[in-house]
Amino acid sequence: MGTQLVIRLPQGVRLTPLGVRLAAHADTMARSLAAASEDVHEYLGEHRGRLRLGAFPTAGLGLMPEALTALRHHHPSAELSVVDLGPTEGSALVAEGELDLAIVGEYAEPLEQPPGVEHVHLVDDPIHAVMPDEHPKARTGELRLREFADDPWASAAANLPNRRQLDAVAAAEGIAANVPFESESYAVAQAIVSAGVAVTFVPRLALTHAAGTVHQPMTEPNLFRRVHAAVPSDTRHCPLTPLFLRLLHGVRAEHLT
Repeated sequence: MGTQLVIRLPQGVRLTPLGVRLAAHADTMARSLAAASEDVHEYLGEHRGRLRLGAFPTAGLGLMPEALTALRHHHPSAELSVVDLGPTEGSALVAEGELDLAIVGEYAEPLEQPPGVEHVHLVDDPIHAVMPDEHPKARTGELRLREFADDPWASAAANLPNRRQLDAVAAAEGIAANVPFESESYAVAQAIVSAGVAVTFVPRLALTHAAGTVHQPMTEPNLFRRVHAAVPSDTRHCPLTPLFLRLLHGVRAEHLT
């Protein structure tokens, strides 16, 4: 700024009045930076042993338990938490820093991937047809969607991703889907099938093996739900995240391949 801050003297230097004021600000900034550094280290220390997870219900049932058990074995003092989510909700919560890892589901429409979040593929979860055990197709070797054109279907509401996938495939097959039974719950849909009044189409992870029903994978078209782990692009603040991801891959390899 062209303003003198020090005065040179025979014995050394002396601050000018403005120099004194700036030195006070420098001291304040140094203390603030030291406090910020301490706060960051405290935050990282607190969060290194914490893992905040989210999953949609069928992944919570089919993938989470064994991975959580294995993680507890490796890190018995880890602070773990799990929240229940819709299949497409987890990525945004990871991006916002609310979760360290979320299991998300992708149907026909690509999942939105927020900045700072990576989607790591876990498994393609095949769609099974679930029908009453007296259904004419209950014991056949191959199942085609068009073979259920005359059946009432149980499925999700028309605005949900899994239903949109089913409607799109039905339209491509020349089928007008008849869906008098609507539920977001795969378990409820299978209970309706158990009553003998409908058929339904659910991912393998969601099978409940309800009494009085049989299930088989669809062969034409080959329907599936893609399951991913949404994780931060930078996991340095939470080293348990990559470990849990490896454990999820182990569960996948053991049960779903």
